[in-house]
Amino acid sequence: MRGVGLFVFAALASGAFATQLTLTMVADDFFEAYVSTDDSVQGTLFNKQTGTWQAGAQTGSITLTPGVTNYLHIQARDVFGAPSMILGQATLSDGGFLFGNGTDTLLTNGADWKVSLTGFGSNYQPVVDLGKHGTMVWGSFSGISSDARHIWSNQTAGEQYFSIPIRSVVPEPATMAVLAAGVAGLVRRRKKA
Repeated sequence: MRGVGLFVFAALASGAFATQLTLTMVADDFFEAYVSTDDSVQGTLFNKQTGTWQAGAQTGSITLTPGVTNYLHIQARDVFGAPSMILGQATLSDGGFLFGNGTDTLLTNGADWKVSLTGFGSNYQPVVDLGKHGTMVWGSFSGISSDARHIWSNQTAGEQYFSIPIRSVVPEPATMAVLAAGVAGLVRRRKKA
C-alpha cells in the first residue's frame, strides 16, 4: 500500500508540468512575442522578427509558468504601410495548459484574438480578419497551418498589441501538495484499519 501512496504522490507532484509554448509567426512588418502572467505586463521575450516578412516565419519556444494563467502577447509594428497583418500558429507541448479557445493549438483568426492600439491589458477590441493563409500578397509560409488567418486592427500603421490567455488546467503546486497529503493520510488510515 505504501508503494501506491508514493506513486500517487509522485503523479501529483509531476503535475507541475514544464509546458512549452511554441509560436511560428510572421508579420508585416515586425513582431515580438512575449509570455506574461499578467495581461497588463509585456512579459518575457521569446520570439521576434527582425527582418521583414520576406525573411519567412520565425519560430520560438518558452516554458510557461505552472499553475497560473499565462498570456501570449504579440507586439506588432507596421512601418512601411499597408498591407498590415500578422499570421501564425501556436502549440502547447502537453495537457497542462489550454489556449483561450479550449485547445492546445491556436491559429491567428478573427474569433480568439483581441488587439489594442494602446498597450497590453487595456482597450482591447476585436481583430479584423483579412483573409486565409495563402490568399494575401505573402503567399504561404511553412510551419503555419493553411487554416490560419491574416489578422490586424482597423488601423493600418503603427503599433498593435495582440493578446490571448493560456489557462492552466493543472492545479497549482500548493493545491497538489494538499491533495498529496490527503492521499497519504488516507493510505495511512487504511493501513491501520
